[in-house]
Amino acid sequence: MIKKKWMSSLLAAALAFTTVFGAGVTVKAADETDADQTGKITVYVAAEGADDEGHTVDIGKIAVQVDKGTKGDVAVEQALQKAGYTDYLIEDTGYGANLNKIGDIANAADWSKYWGFYINGAYAPASLGNTTLQDNDKISYLYTYYGDTAVQAKVFDDDASLNPDSDKTASLLANAKAQQEVLADTIFKKVFGDGQTVYGIETPDALYVAFSLLRADYKSDYFDEMYANVESQLKSLADTGSVTVEGEAKDEAVIAGKYPELTYAKIVLFVTAMGKDARNVGGYNLIEKMAQKSTYEASSEAYMLDSTMLLALDSGNYFPPAGDDYITKDDLVNNIAAKMDDSIAQALQWSSVDSVAMALQPLYKYATDDILPEDASSDRTAVQEAYAKGIHFLESTQNADGSWSGYGTETNNVWTLAQIMTAMGQLRINPCSETDGTDFIKNGMTVLDDAAVFVDVENKKVDDDLMSYQPEQLLRGLTAVIRAMEGRDSLYDVRYSGVTPEPSPSVTPSVVPSEAPSAAPSQSPTVSPSNVPSETSSAAPSQSPAVSPSNVPSQTPAASAPAKTATPAATASAAPAKSKVKVTKVKAVKTKVTVKKGKKAVVKWNVTTAKKASAASVAKLVKVSVNKKNVKVVKKSAKTKKAKVTQITVTVKGVKKGNAVVTLKADKKKSKVKVVVR
Repeated sequence: MIKKKWMSSLLAAALAFTTVFGAGVTVKAADETDADQTGKITVYVAAEGADDEGHTVDIGKIAVQVDKGTKGDVAVEQALQKAGYTDYLIEDTGYGANLNKIGDIANAADWSKYWGFYINGAYAPASLGNTTLQDNDKISYLYTYYGDTAVQAKVFDDDASLNPDSDKTASLLANAKAQQEVLADTIFKKVFGDGQTVYGIETPDALYVAFSLLRADYKSDYFDEMYANVESQLKSLADTGSVTVEGEAKDEAVIAGKYPELTYAKIVLFVTAMGKDARNVGGYNLIEKMAQKSTYEASSEAYMLDSTMLLALDSGNYFPPAGDDYITKDDLVNNIAAKMDDSIAQALQWSSVDSVAMALQPLYKYATDDILPEDASSDRTAVQEAYAKGIHFLESTQNADGSWSGYGTETNNVWTLAQIMTAMGQLRINPCSETDGTDFIKNGMTVLDDAAVFVDVENKKVDDDLMSYQPEQLLRGLTAVIRAMEGRDSLYDVRYSGVTPEPSPSVTPSVVPSEAPSAAPSQSPTVSPSNVPSETSSAAPSQSPAVSPSNVPSQTPAASAPAKTATPAATASAAPAKSKVKVTKVKAVKTKVTVKKGKKAVVKWNVTTAKKASAASVAKLVKVSVNKKNVKVVKKSAKTKKAKVTQITVTVKGVKKGNAVVTLKADKKKSKVKVVVR
């Protein structure tokens, strides 16, 4: 059991850069002039007001990333431009630059009304141009008058008196566990309930789903069959260098796929969750393979690569072999910390915080006093600063109702929510309490309130959109926060459940170098097979997302197990042979679709195959492209319409007015749809 710690002395030191004291004035370090001014910070700007002529300004919370040491006028100007304002006046009258006009509202000639500058809930002690910003500063511009008591924009208001009491907390936890049970059972039946297929290493996403169910305490003998199949396949790889899948011999490179690290990581997580040692599965050393630099470099373009690998390694307290040919945990930790500014920049670009949530998920023990001596990072200060910066970003981008927007669309994006819940659980943050110094409750609303809308416990029904794409992300999120609330080992820390693998001296190294998987969920929804949800390091953020990856978390068991297939033999693969899917026709249901700017529309195609094929197998062949940036693909899904016909549904969003062509290609067939944005 891990002892919960949040504000360790070392972490507190890292947080000192962004601490707000007294009446909300940002206090700078005493030696700030000599402090390190490299790197980035994120600040938040809002403005609101109305004049006597009926003009109004209402700029919600705008996050902007600027260099350390930046003055307030630079950040405010960026925020105004980001909000679409070009008519504003920032001028220096001898006392430093100040904002004197936004749109049609300017300071009154007699100063009876004026734009007041507030920072962190207090009147600013210096002019905008003379204020050196700190990470997580909240800037408010209010069109105010003498005697007005407001000290911040309404978007920053947060009534802590509404935080859940003990009874509400108990109720939220009980409901979360009930949601977990319903969601786990629904996922199991969808992915594994046909009773005909025993998945193996050729389907790492299915193994990751199994990991999610296992960590949710879902019970089924089916997982033993999966492990037996995986062990048999890895034994074949160790002995012969190949494994038979669907009647075809495949070597390691083919099995590992485009991003080997992500593949191996998902296998490691499944194996470890089964209570086995990933260093010796049928004589195959998954950790040695995953830690090879050649494998790491081959996966360098994978989303959330470092976070995924670190989660997999720490799941069983595994350590890479020593030597120049292997990546180290130190390398991974320091890479994640060094890239935190990039993760935040990506989150701002994509209007989704998944990339930051996924980067944080493996960092808890490396930034707090729970770290083990053998895990100590070579640069604790940098790790702690990145850790604090990431947490502040998630807290400050939370909406007033406790939710997070995702990809510029929904106010409560379930996949983004799942990644944040996973991060909170991994960081041992109780979603119903702020006594640890965190701020993840807004006006009494918690992540558990937001998650509740996606699972109907009474009717045992899961939201259709969630089930169309990686519902296991929310399962992992629920499991993560439930474990944090109950003081249990975290989602990815399987070792604390009694699984502490001992080294196996006789382990046979793997044959051909390849790569490692991502434990993170994918980010933005893409085509979702009907059976096995595909996960790429979330996950663009939750690509959904990850550990993303989609790019993400666990629950209580459901009752019955599905019909079982025979336990695979100890040779090669027991997976049933399947014929290759051949597409004969792709036809759009409508060749022209109209959508309003900022709204979403659905585009559908029917994909016909030569023989009966599952929606999952057809979905794997589908690629969707858009020829112009005024239309963006938001989500894809697939379902069987007839024996030989699979319907692909693509949700698009109109970004700006104009026309675009959305093309769906499956196998060598393709069909185009014209999308008109008005």
